[in-house]
Amino acid sequence: MSEGPVDLVVVGAGIAGLAIAADAAAAGRTVIALEAADRAGGLLRRGELDGIPLDLGAESFATRTTGVAELISDLSLDLQIVSPAPGGAHLVVAGADGETDVVRAPLPKRTVLGIPADPLADDVVGIIGPDAAARAAAEPRRDAPITPEPSLLDLAAAQCGDVLARRLVDSLCRSVYSLPASEARLSRLHPALWREFCARGSLIEAAGAVAAPTRAGAAVAGIAGGMWRLAEAVADTARANGADIRLRTPVTAVEADATGVVVTTADGTLRASRVVVATGSSAARALLGGGGSTGGGDPTAPAVRVVAALVDSADLDEHPVGSGAIVGADVPTAAKALTHVDAKWPWMAAALSGSRHVVRLSARDADAPGLDSAADVAREISLLTGVEVAADQVVAVTSARWADAVAARPIDADRERDLATHGILLAGAAVAGTGLASVVPHARSVARALLGAGPDHTTPITTFHTRRTA
Repeated sequence: MSEGPVDLVVVGAGIAGLAIAADAAAAGRTVIALEAADRAGGLLRRGELDGIPLDLGAESFATRTTGVAELISDLSLDLQIVSPAPGGAHLVVAGADGETDVVRAPLPKRTVLGIPADPLADDVVGIIGPDAAARAAAEPRRDAPITPEPSLLDLAAAQCGDVLARRLVDSLCRSVYSLPASEARLSRLHPALWREFCARGSLIEAAGAVAAPTRAGAAVAGIAGGMWRLAEAVADTARANGADIRLRTPVTAVEADATGVVVTTADGTLRASRVVVATGSSAARALLGGGGSTGGGDPTAPAVRVVAALVDSADLDEHPVGSGAIVGADVPTAAKALTHVDAKWPWMAAALSGSRHVVRLSARDADAPGLDSAADVAREISLLTGVEVAADQVVAVTSARWADAVAARPIDADRERDLATHGILLAGAAVAGTGLASVVPHARSVARALLGAGPDHTTPITTFHTRRTA
């Protein structure tokens, strides 16, 4: 069956695709969004523990941009942006013997991706030690940019020393981006910090220029009730404006011809004036390479598992690691991060009674077999928090697997520009960078360009068909 032509087809109904669909539909365009999964929202996913809703995907957003707040305001969404509790998170690293000796300490203030603005601060020295702190403080200044750009781990080690690179930078990178610092580039993860480093020749000075005056990880916000509510609200608004969001509809090909773009699914083909591919990185790469399906990720990409548990423990009432813990690679654990959800978000604390707590663990999926049972979860929580939790105190467990969660640019810039001239554009973390603070503003700038209201990313659509209304 063949359909169309329509103004816009969006491939992928994560938050980027939903925002574009909502904006284009509100402007009177005919929009179809195609999603391989059985629900919209992408990495914003609702889970449940004993009747209590929670996030099984992204649970916060960085406040370095106003993109999320503007989306809520512009679409008149009935959502409340909330700040986390002030406790802050901890870093857990292996101690002297590397097996049973674990060091837990608050994350230092004024750090960016683990790079401290003041390496001699007490909270930095407490984690990396006085010798490593002195080495970082003696960072050599570079008079010229580094070309080609090294990995973030190599860059941090060369500038600030191996200990800081491993304990702070690599730990933060693995936790926040599900990626070892040896496989990441600073220019990709934090363009502002990279620009400052290139201008100043010093990572320490660059961190001082961009670091917030609060504890690392504190410059975030959330949605009361969970971030999943943002995706549901945007999807509802898009539908109310006339967008057709089709679930369980994987796309197998996107091809341009002389009259537009043809999108192929198992149900047939759609013809559109423009198509936005807003999937994960590996799915976009497979699709734009001429094959593959948006239904799955690249099997070589590291999948991520999120495990959430409802725990009944009075010993957790004191919030022993604050809002959670970032875990060093040298700690003998399956988890790379722990979030004490009710310690971080007052709305979750209000939903619980007695000494019940919600704890989230995240891990690379390859390590997740160590998180399969209540006993496994109890063991990991005990190690990371220092509080003994027994298996029978784990009341309920739920989990989600993310096969395409690690963002990497799927195609090169030349290929992206060529596709744009043929009416095929990209959105989402694969091109915007990781996190809603990057993804949402980028998606909306793509929508504005498609609607002819701004110069970003593409030429305006001039062949849109006006949707007929009764």
